[in-house]
Amino acid sequence: MPKENRDKDIRFWVASVAGALLLAEGARAISKSEVCTTSSAGSLGLAMLPGVMVLNRLPGAGVVGVAASFHGLVLNPSKAVEDMKSWPWPMVSGVMCAWLFLSKPGRFGH
Repeated sequence: MPKENRDKDIRFWVASVAGALLLAEGARAISKSEVCTTSSAGSLGLAMLPGVMVLNRLPGAGVVGVAASFHGLVLNPSKAVEDMKSWPWPMVSGVMCAWLFLSKPGRFGH
């Protein structure tokens, strides 16, 4: 059966939304002028990578998506919690990526 005719399951839709949110977060990180310091300039080139990985269903994309979504909570928790009030999408995409990782068929012997 051609790919475009297959029924899309819930994992397909969750991955699509999570990938779109990760791309939006990457675009936001690139466009913010305060992020563009000399110490983080090298990482800006990779800001869109997690979203692209999730949208293309690459192996390990769920783990990379979780790391990209929650890295702010690890590096600077108080600023991340404050930012979450106006931009909650990294938390949403992080939970979606965690669900994608944990619900993959065949994982954990299911």
